Amino acid sequence: MSDRVKTICPCCSTKLVVDTNSGEILSEERPKQDHLKSFDDAMTQVQGGEARRKDAFDKAFDRTQHLDDVLQKKFEEAQKKASKDKSKPIKPFDLD
Repeated sequence: MSDRVKTICPCCSTKLVVDTNSGEILSEERPKQDHLKSFDDAMTQVQGGEARRKDAFDKAFDRTQHLDDVLQKKFEEAQKKASKDKSKPIKPFDLD
């Protein structure tokens, strides 16, 4: 049996050679893509990028606005859990 497996990625059609013992990718060959775009297409993509960046920033900003509330609730939940647990903590010296 061979120690290498050749396969094709179903999503991007990249040809892969994988080592069967370690599971590591030994080589890859990506399909050639047509990189020639018109100026109008490139300009549309750049202008759309501004909207995507603004949207990503707004989502991250909203997450940070509610982060304090989420962390406070997690802390209260951990306090409740710790108060119900009556077992003694394990001391590192007891593990020997």
